[in-house]
Amino acid sequence: MRTIFAEYIWIDGTKPTAKLRSKTKVIPAFEVEGGLPSPRRFPDWNFDGSSTNQAPGDRSDCVLKPVAVVVDPVRSGQGRPQTFSMEGVSFTVAPDHYLVLCEVFESDGETPHESNARAKLREVLRVPLDSHIEPFDMADPGTPEEMLTCWFGLEQEYTLFKGDRPAGFPQGGYPAAQGPYYCGVGADEVTGRPLVEAHLVACADAGLKISGINAEVMPGQWEFQIGPAGPLEAGDHLWLARWLLYRIGEDFEISATLNPKPVKGDWNGAGMHTNFSTPAMRAEGGMEVIEAWCSRAAKHVEGHLAAYGDDYQARLTGAHETASYRDFSWGVSDRTASVRIPLATKLEGCGYLEDRRPNANADPYEVAAVMMRTAYDLWEV
Repeated sequence: MRTIFAEYIWIDGTKPTAKLRSKTKVIPAFEVEGGLPSPRRFPDWNFDGSSTNQAPGDRSDCVLKPVAVVVDPVRSGQGRPQTFSMEGVSFTVAPDHYLVLCEVFESDGETPHESNARAKLREVLRVPLDSHIEPFDMADPGTPEEMLTCWFGLEQEYTLFKGDRPAGFPQGGYPAAQGPYYCGVGADEVTGRPLVEAHLVACADAGLKISGINAEVMPGQWEFQIGPAGPLEAGDHLWLARWLLYRIGEDFEISATLNPKPVKGDWNGAGMHTNFSTPAMRAEGGMEVIEAWCSRAAKHVEGHLAAYGDDYQARLTGAHETASYRDFSWGVSDRTASVRIPLATKLEGCGYLEDRRPNANADPYEVAAVMMRTAYDLWEV
């Protein structure tokens, strides 16, 4: 009998920066009517929270509730589900294996765990656990449906390590100064490309909304982009892409770190620049809405920074294409500002903004929550 390997993936309770965990559940294969199976097709599952910093040893059970499903490109190798027709009836045969992203709940199965940032984002959006489809054509301003049509584009920087040194850093020394590595080509300028390319293909095969990759400013540093996507989907796809990066790295014996300042000194840190727009920002007159967001963000600097990843002080120094965390600024085409407004947005009078403050190790659900609180004046939520 054909079986499905479902890799249940969740975010643990490690502080100050959470880690990804996963384990495999073997279940009987099933047929799917169009597209991917609903997360509801996968049963809840428990795990030992005392081993993931999410429960004490004497009350260790926590519950995993599936919330997003994609094809597992590592195990499956079959691409997306195959659709067939028989006697006028269409049905889809599921590929053998899936990645199943889960939210973590307390042992009662009803209470979201304190570490469950996705549940906290759902509170801001006012949507239930099984809400994942985010229609981009909803219109009524200020309603939950309108908030679901906010778009996020996440620029995930990361650094590859071989042993205890970044890829491209020679033993006992340092490479040439920054300059030629950004979007570079050639063995003297980039390292780790085979892993990066394998990750790109895996994300695409899984159906994640990956929109690009590039080598970054420091040797061994790369970036992939997720989006545009709605607030829940963007976070789901980013966490799944991170899991795939770590998992594929095992095959290359190379690790990836989201440390915001992996090498001290005159080297760029690693961020997760977040591109954001509401429907009003994308509509005629949206530039005024973007400027109003910036004005409100200036009143909630500490609230934003608290959600933008641990050790932001080491990265947001005012050097290396950052603004100091002590200040808040915004400007058109200004990569030294806290918030950059793209030149095209200014010229067109509408579009999106880029918050350059989130660290590489930020939780995308937390980032989305504070950006939307600012957009909709929901800081009491």
